[in-house]
Amino acid sequence: MLSFAACAKDGTSDTAVRASPEVVVMPSECHGKPNDAIYVALGEDVFRIPGTPNRVGIYPIPYPKPGEASSAMPSETPPGCPDHPAKAFSLHLTLHQSSLLGNLQDLPPDALRAITVSQVGYRPYGELFAMNTLAMMVKDEPCRDAGGGLVECRKQPDQERDTSTLSAQASVYGTPLGHPFIVTCGFGPGIWASDCQVHYQLSERLVLGYQLDRRRIPAARMIEVDRAIRAGVQRLLVNSHR
Repeated sequence: MLSFAACAKDGTSDTAVRASPEVVVMPSECHGKPNDAIYVALGEDVFRIPGTPNRVGIYPIPYPKPGEASSAMPSETPPGCPDHPAKAFSLHLTLHQSSLLGNLQDLPPDALRAITVSQVGYRPYGELFAMNTLAMMVKDEPCRDAGGGLVECRKQPDQERDTSTLSAQASVYGTPLGHPFIVTCGFGPGIWASDCQVHYQLSERLVLGYQLDRRRIPAARMIEVDRAIRAGVQRLLVNSHR
């Protein structure tokens, strides 16, 4: 049986959501044929998630009530089949990191976390925060060439709990919509300087977000890693669903 983890959301924090996932079991066959993948629709965009491992995390539509599994709409075809993809706001791909990265398989364990593709309307603020933070850091803090096509602007460079932004102009390596590529590090309560985040729009409808540990992924490799993740997401995207 194929299964995916459906994370309930009822106004609670993301931490609570991750701590109490709902598990939806899906049939191993679609229309009497073996099913080796899970299909998930984020609005018009459909992703084919390989069946190894045999689960993928989503925030489903509609959200289930606390303690209840999300219910499927009546259909001869179960959700997750090619012609009846499971509908979701957000798709979590960390468990599928190996297939996402393609030939880039030399990253240390736990170098990447929380790899997520979402509908734009669900989490629209990550890239805006990054761009505003970059503008502030460029204006107020010292900047230097960090290698790998990135420039780093850092606050309190001699302290362990500092904050920084690493960025590349769009002419060097930009987002699909032509914005600068930005990595923010050390921002948020309880976050160390090595904890970095990336958020940007893949298209007018989709947002990509993930976390990286700069102790395991140095600045010189951040663009290489992002390029691999972006290409991996595109490989999973199979068509537009209306």
